Amino acid sequence: MIRLLLAVLGLVLAALLSLTALWLLGELVSGLGQVLTTTASLLLGVLRFALTAGVLGGLAYILTSAWGRPHR
Repeated sequence: MIRLLLAVLGLVLAALLSLTALWLLGELVSGLGQVLTTTASLLLGVLRFALTAGVLGGLAYILTSAWGRPHR
């Protein structure tokens, strides 16, 4: 009877260990997804800033070239 109880206890512990490992893997994947989402959002903001700075810089260059002193 003790062998049967030990076998059942071992099976329950193995199942709990498997569920714990699966939960931990899910947490890691979820954390990785959050990191990737944050990185994508940050890179999108950097891209938006670079495009805005490029457009405004080009506009300033064109306007100063158009209204600048004529070259001899």
